[in-house]
Amino acid sequence: MEPVRIGKVVRAIGLDGLVGVAGSEGALGGLERVALLRGDGPAQERRVVLARPQGRVWAVQLEGVRGRDAAEALVGSVVLAWREDLGEAGQDRHFWADLEGLPVVTVGGEAVGTVTGLYETGAVDVLVVTGRRGEVLLPLAPYVTVDRAAGRVVVDPPEGLLELAGEGREPEGGPGRGE
Repeated sequence: MEPVRIGKVVRAIGLDGLVGVAGSEGALGGLERVALLRGDGPAQERRVVLARPQGRVWAVQLEGVRGRDAAEALVGSVVLAWREDLGEAGQDRHFWADLEGLPVVTVGGEAVGTVTGLYETGAVDVLVVTGRRGEVLLPLAPYVTVDRAAGRVVVDPPEGLLELAGEGREPEGGPGRGE
């Protein structure tokens, strides 16, 4: 089985080779191994020596990563894990791999688009939703519900948010452009 994305190395921590991993939603706490994907190269499997929460990231020591320079070289790497190693994300927690590709609808049933990516902002992750009018950025706030049973994301955003986030814009080349 192919590994799935659970996070990203966002920084080096300290001088001993620890890396800060964001977006893992606690998955790293029980993992013995991960794979790191950097650029176009193949994923490299690494044993997890230590993983503990540290602020908004997980401080992770990976086998073979010694010193700050080695840790800094991994910044930007995508962290992958094997589905059979993950278990469940838990209530109100979601693995990135479980969100990508899900349809997004409003509580009224109107299609917004499909989750095509995620951004980490530090305070709250943001869903990238691609729909008929382009890209919409939706913060994973209390008005966003992941309905696992139905396989979709349901949003009840504050009035005007979808318009501000992109849903109200005309597509490029549409009415209002260059007239």
